[in-house]
Amino acid sequence: MSTENLTMAAQVAAKTREAGPDYDPSSLALPLALYRAVTAFGRVAAEELAPVDLSMSQFNVLTVLKRAEGPITMGALADAISVRQASLTGVVDSLTKAGFVTRKVNPRDRRSVVVAISKKGNQFLTEFLPGHYDFLQTVFASIKPRNRQQLLARLNELIDCLEAYPSDTQKSIRSSLSSAVAGQTTP
Repeated sequence: MSTENLTMAAQVAAKTREAGPDYDPSSLALPLALYRAVTAFGRVAAEELAPVDLSMSQFNVLTVLKRAEGPITMGALADAISVRQASLTGVVDSLTKAGFVTRKVNPRDRRSVVVAISKKGNQFLTEFLPGHYDFLQTVFASIKPRNRQQLLARLNELIDCLEAYPSDTQKSIRSSLSSAVAGQTTP
């Protein structure tokens, strides 16, 4: 079986032929390229973190908690790393078990908990981060600094675009898709 039709370029070309001349191929190429970049970076980061037995999510939580300079709620932590709070529970559980973070009842609202980096977590980051920063410099060394800055500006523009995307529109799209899948027509 040929994998030629599976390439990003082939997928975009097929969609463009199917949709016609008014279709902007970058609307498909952009998420495909982003997914590929995130996947590639995830692989590289996993290789770096494997010797210290941390996932990218765990490492991200630790660095956010270090910058927080004190306990924060799970909701604030979830917002800071752009995940749902439910997705964070297992990550925080594993970091708590490893002794890298502490979790306790929120003194301001006993229905919630606050999370903070522990002394052990702080010590780990103090030792690990200098090498991590060198690692990142090496990973991105082949991209000229000017191009890195331009890429970062465009990614921030994309983040703003996606975060501003109205959730009502997303609900409407999901509803339309669900109806279409079920064979129903939408009003």
